[in-house]
Amino acid sequence: MNEPHIEIKAWKTKKIDSTKAKEICQKETVIGVITTGGITQPAKDIFDKADIAWVEKFPESKLLNDEDRE
Repeated sequence: MNEPHIEIKAWKTKKIDSTKAKEICQKETVIGVITTGGITQPAKDIFDKADIAWVEKFPESKLLNDEDRE
């Protein structure tokens, strides 16, 4: 993927740690990260330094299509 994009991680019991944050930053095209789980403080710091927006504990139900909810 060469276009700027947002990574979505739907992990209920897993947090994005600094190792995963570094892997995401190395892609060089990620502009944001959304996860249904948490993000460790060191990972948040890495994202902040890389100017990558992040959202943690995003409700998984909000990721479903309207058709899926019917």
